[in-house]
Amino acid sequence: MPTVEELQRRVNLLQNQLRKAGEHLKSLATENNALGEQVEKLAGNEARLQAQTQELKESNDNYKSEIESLKSANQATSVSKKQLETECDKAKEYTEDLEKQIVELKSKGSVEGEAESQLSEWETIARDWAAQLGVSTDSDATSDGGLMLLRSIKSLVDASELNTNRNSAAMTPEMSQLRISADRSLGLNQDSARKIAELEAKLKLFADGEAEVAQLLDSMDVDVVIPESISETLRPGLERVANKLTSFKRAADGAAAGSKERAVGLESKLEAAKAELNEVNGARDELAKDYDLLLERIGTMKDALKAKMNAESDELKRLRKELTNTKSELNSAKQTLTQQEKKHKQAENAAQKLHKELDETKRALWESQETANRIQSEISDLTDATERQISELRVKLQTAERQLESEFAQHNQFEDRIEQLQSDLNQALNSESQWVEEREVHLVTIQNLQSALESLQESKDTEIDFAVEKLREELRKCTKNQKAAIARAEQAESRLRRIELSGATAEQCQQKISEQLTEIERLRHEVAVLKDHLNESMRRLREESNEFNLDKRVITNLIVGFLAMPYGDSKRYEIMQLMSSILQFTEEQQEKVGLIRKAGRRAPLQQSSPSTPASEPADGSQVDTKESFSDQWISFLLRESSATRNKRT
Repeated sequence: MPTVEELQRRVNLLQNQLRKAGEHLKSLATENNALGEQVEKLAGNEARLQAQTQELKESNDNYKSEIESLKSANQATSVSKKQLETECDKAKEYTEDLEKQIVELKSKGSVEGEAESQLSEWETIARDWAAQLGVSTDSDATSDGGLMLLRSIKSLVDASELNTNRNSAAMTPEMSQLRISADRSLGLNQDSARKIAELEAKLKLFADGEAEVAQLLDSMDVDVVIPESISETLRPGLERVANKLTSFKRAADGAAAGSKERAVGLESKLEAAKAELNEVNGARDELAKDYDLLLERIGTMKDALKAKMNAESDELKRLRKELTNTKSELNSAKQTLTQQEKKHKQAENAAQKLHKELDETKRALWESQETANRIQSEISDLTDATERQISELRVKLQTAERQLESEFAQHNQFEDRIEQLQSDLNQALNSESQWVEEREVHLVTIQNLQSALESLQESKDTEIDFAVEKLREELRKCTKNQKAAIARAEQAESRLRRIELSGATAEQCQQKISEQLTEIERLRHEVAVLKDHLNESMRRLREESNEFNLDKRVITNLIVGFLAMPYGDSKRYEIMQLMSSILQFTEEQQEKVGLIRKAGRRAPLQQSSPSTPASEPADGSQVDTKESFSDQWISFLLRESSATRNKRT
């Protein structure tokens, strides 16, 4: 068995070796961490390079897609430009056709002369007009010349309307196609679309005006003259027809004048449409200029993209060079890491040897630790035993205090009863001489009561003193045991201190002991808490009423007296009734014992006064079972004294 000094030296050597090994391991760990950081940096640089190359590829793809979109937009704009030029040429052609049609409509004014040559026979014209106006004429003068003329006029008007409508119908789809193509190719704004719509409306109005002009030019200016060869019977109707024709002529003249004004207005509108067409051509030129600017911007963007691509390619080359350099550094770092790992393994082998030596020292200290644990368990057992004894002594002391309090209460009740008897005695002395004998009897009973009370008090005092002395002796024993346990605990602590001084490696043992001490402190705290709870519960029990507390000696004396008396004695019944009132028998229990008859009437217990003796239990009178024990005891003593007095008399 090695000594403590040898163990101390071995522990110091092991500590020094462990310290050196720990420092070496720390240095290796720092180098390993540095190499790991370098590896992480290199991996981060590699990931960053890969991300940059990916970004460059994505940006290159984006630039290619943008160039392709610009090329497609350029092609679309060129196609739209061609379509716009064709549509503008078509619009010019349609405007020239409209001008030609207007000239042709103006040249149709020569139809008036042809209509005048065809109106040779006025009678047929008059009949036709009269038939249309609802005027009755003779059937002999019927002719078809006027009807043919009117039909030709109507066909001419229909032809002119058909022509104008056809021209306008031919213009509107072309204009709508022009508008759609212009919107598709150039993306005109709302203002240009609104102007094109106004142009279409004006062209429609122009077509309507042409139709009106054709109708007015086709309506001939005819002078209605009634020849003298017309019979008198037809003259009034023809005059009415002539009047209507003149009115119609005037209306036609007014319409012709309005049509001329409208033709002038339509010419002005046509000029405005031409001006708007010029504006559309100007917009086309502006779009061409924008297209040229767009081509220039595309060229500049291509140049910028080329420069950027060159710069990015240079950056990519540089990053690749850095990647190769970092890979070479990573390989060198891995080589140094393998060397450091070899050193680390050597250090671990040395540390394992030191750990084996340390295990041997731990085995030597294990026995001391077991002894310390055994001492600690003995201390805990002693503390538990002392605490149990203290708790038992406290319980006994509390029971003794309760008994003492009950005895004091009974003593006070006896003193109150004695005072009452003395007052009764004084009243009896003031009465006549016939109460002298009773006074003597009362004195005798009082003396008996006083003697019994004094004997009872002496017995109680002696018992209380004996119990108190016994409790004090038990407290002394407990204090001695506690002091002995404290001394043993101090010895155990001193031994633990000695064991702690045996080596620095015993720190683990000290930690376990400190944990056990903290556990002991915790248990002591719990014991204190339990003691507080116990004291609180005992205080509550003391505060509660003592109606359920019984004196064992009184009950034993009553039971012994009850069993010692003969069966036919009346006192046996009184003792049983007293026991039922003390123990608070129920009616069922009283019926089983025989205190209550089966009819439900309670057996009587009449309290007797000094002058009147107590009657037998079979009188049928009831007694209050809620009297206190002291009152019942005093009444029992009074009955006994009255019985002795009756015997004497």
